Amino acid sequence: MKLEPKQITEFKSERQITAARFSHDGSVLAAVGYEPTVRRWQFDGKTLTPLPSLNGFHGYSTAIAFHPKLPHVFSADSWGQLRCSEAEKTLWQHESAHDGWLRQIAVSPDGSRIVTCGKDGFVRVWNATDGKKLAEHQVGEDVYAVTMGDSITFGDMRGRIESWDIDFKKKQRSFDAAVLYKLDRIQDLGGLRVLLFIDGGKTLLAAGTTPQNGATPQSIPTILFFDTASGKLTKTVTHGTNKEGYVHDLVQHPTGCLMAVTSGSPGSGLLFLLDPAEKEAFHENKKMANCHALALHPDGKHFVVTSTNRDSNGNGKSLAKDGQYKTNTSPLHLFEV
Repeated sequence: MKLEPKQITEFKSERQITAARFSHDGSVLAAVGYEPTVRRWQFDGKTLTPLPSLNGFHGYSTAIAFHPKLPHVFSADSWGQLRCSEAEKTLWQHESAHDGWLRQIAVSPDGSRIVTCGKDGFVRVWNATDGKKLAEHQVGEDVYAVTMGDSITFGDMRGRIESWDIDFKKKQRSFDAAVLYKLDRIQDLGGLRVLLFIDGGKTLLAAGTTPQNGATPQSIPTILFFDTASGKLTKTVTHGTNKEGYVHDLVQHPTGCLMAVTSGSPGSGLLFLLDPAEKEAFHENKKMANCHALALHPDGKHFVVTSTNRDSNGNGKSLAKDGQYKTNTSPLHLFEV
């Protein structure tokens, strides 16, 4: 079944958002971005109503994930703090779960464990109930993406992807996604952003970009398909031009189709839908600029895309008349399918 998404409304946000997810029951949308807080909205199927934010982070809030069964949200910041909250109550937290930027949080299917990765080159496993550290593995490079099922799979800046058992005692498989990395003069261009298993774990997707040039950002949104059992690359899907940049978020709809959003050069951005059995997207939306997050509602009938305001600030723009710098914002685009 090929979906036909239709945008039904748009909601304003005061800051730029980099990641967003719905709670397990779909009642709450939470988002993180360029501010030291987690923004939250109540969702009733039609409207997003602001809820009190979760405050107390030291830098940018960088990663977010919900428990699959409980109203618990796991969040992190650019100083390495990791926190578990229920509503506005903090259940547990670590001030320095990682040394600096904590990039992603993944939750085990049963909700018993979470795994985190960061710029410090570590992947760590935590007890989701009390926050106790259970295991860790030092990769040595900036770890960009992680996912967790019966095993832990992570990928670093250079596109090296590995799967380990959940206690980090045995490596199970390696995957070569070096095409997502380029050394451009003296600049490391790491393109991996998302790891996702489909087909009941038989296929691993590594999504991000194929870097071309770092000085004037040029890169092509890319999704690599790997056979999990052998580790072999079976298919490469690229979509858009070298202005579209990175696949920043990738989810699978209950019907099986893949939903992706991209961000690249200022003003560019895509939402595209892909049948995993094909190499060309069957749906594309270019009406949103620089999309960073796609939050799929548990009902499969709604999803939210966060983009960046079209009149993007920066690039030498002058201060406002009041002497303040006007920050970018992320409109929340609500779709139904």
